[in-house]
Amino acid sequence: MQTSPPPILTIIEEFLGWTLDRTADFPKSHRFTFGQRMDLLMLAAVEHTVAARYDAWARPAELRALNLVLEKCRVLWRLVQARQWISQRQLLFAAQKLDEIGRMAGAWLKASEKKHP
Repeated sequence: MQTSPPPILTIIEEFLGWTLDRTADFPKSHRFTFGQRMDLLMLAAVEHTVAARYDAWARPAELRALNLVLEKCRVLWRLVQARQWISQRQLLFAAQKLDEIGRMAGAWLKASEKKHP
């Protein structure tokens, strides 16, 4: 029986696609430094979410790791916007998506800790 992915995974996958599109437009001299790092962080977010989905015992650790990844992304998006590689509107979109993912991960963590204290 195939179950649908959790909503958090769907949002992360969509945001990963958006991130890949934005980082491809960074200046060539900084694409490797910032772009690759941001792409890898979002891929790590996908990995942590998938691990949390399938390993109930590791779920709290994976969701905490996901939260750290999201915080790193927030910082990098602010730095990128300060260099004017993205617009203020794009930064707002990224911040909203990261906050939404963070809230979902927090709720999932809270529910998970009730089941496996």
